Amino acid sequence: MDRQSHLGTWYLEGCIDADAMAQRVSLYCSPFRIGRRRDLELALPDPTISSVHAEIILGPDGPWIRDLDSRNGTYVNFTRIRDRQPLQEGDRIHLTGRELVVGRARNAHDEDVTSRTETGRGSPPAAAGVPRALQSLFTRAALSAVFQPIAAPDGGPARQFEAFARGAMTDIATAPAELLAIAERAGAAAELSALMRAVAVTAATCLPGQPRLFLNVHPAELRGPALARLVASLEQIRSRHPQLALVLETYETAVLLPRQLRDFRHRLLELDVALGFDDFGAGQARLLELADVPPEFLKFDISLIRDIHRRTPTHRNVLQTLVRMAHNLGTACIAEGVECAGEWLACREIGFDFGQGYFFGRPAPVQRWLAPPAARRLA
Repeated sequence: MDRQSHLGTWYLEGCIDADAMAQRVSLYCSPFRIGRRRDLELALPDPTISSVHAEIILGPDGPWIRDLDSRNGTYVNFTRIRDRQPLQEGDRIHLTGRELVVGRARNAHDEDVTSRTETGRGSPPAAAGVPRALQSLFTRAALSAVFQPIAAPDGGPARQFEAFARGAMTDIATAPAELLAIAERAGAAAELSALMRAVAVTAATCLPGQPRLFLNVHPAELRGPALARLVASLEQIRSRHPQLALVLETYETAVLLPRQLRDFRHRLLELDVALGFDDFGAGQARLLELADVPPEFLKFDISLIRDIHRRTPTHRNVLQTLVRMAHNLGTACIAEGVECAGEWLACREIGFDFGQGYFFGRPAPVQRWLAPPAARRLA
């Protein structure tokens, strides 16, 4: 096989543009240079990356990479390279805070990889009944990831984030809930939810300190054959990102049969993925099933947290009892929708382990959290 036959079959995937959208870029020439300079084959707008940081050569036995005397070094699978390093499919290249995953297209369809994600590739929903704009979103993986911090009582820098994916097209909704509502009507909610997770995970590799990542799952993914596809997508994420601490969020009412929930939780544990229940208390809280299959994390709905510092002692005592029950099951409790210092102080007194809401930060792209402001500390 001559060297030219390799061109266009290998690609890099990761956070490339400032909007943190997951993208793939074909290794279309050799050498393929990476750095901050705009005239390079892959320009990364990051001040911690050298002007000409590294280059990839496509040889008859596959690609290899070498560092070009960069300031902060080039790493492959978390080891700094000192000489030319062969690359294989699935290898992770780190240039300071940027992670790029090495991939290889298997057929002509896969070679069209620009701006595509691992889950989006080859798995858009059937065109029948799907609006054209939504179909285009799937084809282009036109989503961008944002992250909201989940704070600890000590007021230190966030070490946990909930991941969302917003639409990045002008002819369709951008808010996650609105996009999922459109996909639900078209029967494509499970596919869109999976694509959102893939985009979020790829972008999350750029977050500092490898924080714990909370990922959402749509109820449609827990029904019938979609459940097997969900597990398969999580297996793929875990295989490609073994270093990420992951929590899969669902509702305690999403899986109707307790046996299904137990089996699903067991599979998550095998993948080293924690289980979280979202919006606890928003409807009928199934306390017995919560005790039967306790999650690692339990998010209390905003309706229970709003103005908690102004609620009656009886209301706060009931909430405190629920938190204690969860703690007895080994479950950490998160207060959702915290918007002011008074609410957070009350939540801390009640015994919540973590808080989430606009008081700590709104959902924002990765770049917002690369250099976060000094953490709020409450007296």
